[in-house]
Amino acid sequence: MNVWNGKTVGMIRPVTNFLILNVLWIIGCLPIITVGPSTVAALAVLREWQISGNDSVFRSFFRLFQLHFKQGLLIGNGWIMGVVLFTIDLLFVLHLQSDWKIWILSLIGTVFLLWLLVGTALFPCLVHYQKSGLSLIKWSFISAFSDLQSACAILLFWLASALLFWISPVLMLFSFILISYVTIRFSLSSFERLEQRAPARFQHY
Repeated sequence: MNVWNGKTVGMIRPVTNFLILNVLWIIGCLPIITVGPSTVAALAVLREWQISGNDSVFRSFFRLFQLHFKQGLLIGNGWIMGVVLFTIDLLFVLHLQSDWKIWILSLIGTVFLLWLLVGTALFPCLVHYQKSGLSLIKWSFISAFSDLQSACAILLFWLASALLFWISPVLMLFSFILISYVTIRFSLSSFERLEQRAPARFQHY
């Protein structure tokens, strides 16, 4: 009976932690302007679960929210706003009646794709390598294009999640931590390979 109770707790605890973290992320996003810091904090918690085995939720989330607040506010919100603006631009151009439509779509689409690819490494680099500012953007660019296969895999997963959001926004909100978990798992595996390939460049500290 004790063995069964132990196994049951072992299975239920991770699920409970995921649900609690998802609720904390939603609450953290309620002021809208704190979407970036809340997202960074959630990813940082997931990273701690992977790296150190620390499965704390409340204490870790609020500690990491404060730690990454400035970067999440500036860079996190900036990248998210970029995604929104690119999406609006694409929708506008799609309804545009012009001979230049295909060229404009190609240009915006290419820049948007680069923006998304860099974004696949942006948040993970922020929480894993503790980079900031231009150094973070440069690090994210190098990481994404040094392991393009992983970046594309994360991006495809994001696109599938966007389709889920289109079908059911509520379901998407409560699936965010699962999506983030997959993202951080892919990213940490990618960082590990890059650090083995070029330890002088990809040195975690």
